[in-house]
Amino acid sequence: MKRTIIASTILATALPLAACGGSNDTPANNATAAAAAATNASGMSAGELGTKVRDLPEGQRRGVLFRAIRDSGTSGASCQSVTSMTEIAPTNGYPTWTAICDNVAQWTIVLTADGGATVTGPAPVKKNG
Repeated sequence: MKRTIIASTILATALPLAACGGSNDTPANNATAAAAAATNASGMSAGELGTKVRDLPEGQRRGVLFRAIRDSGTSGASCQSVTSMTEIAPTNGYPTWTAICDNVAQWTIVLTADGGATVTGPAPVKKNG
């Protein structure tokens, strides 16, 4: 099992870019992990972490999801950029996003209470219609 810890990534991403006054649209194996802890090292719950990610400017949010995918394992290493992302219904109460890498692979990122993320994928991109 491999888990990505993203609470510090969010803080590290947001602070330097906020100081610059702007951000670029940076690009941000299946990995599974159980969400066991009530709060992460920064003291944020999964819901608070979800709010932080949701409130980031689009480019920074894209970067956080990209980092979670890239850090998830060897399959994630093939992702060169997050080309689209959507927040979806929570998974077991945890904030969840789908992200499309390079317009060809879909990933699901579930933020967990320990400041990590459960990342699953890649899967074929679901076509609407």
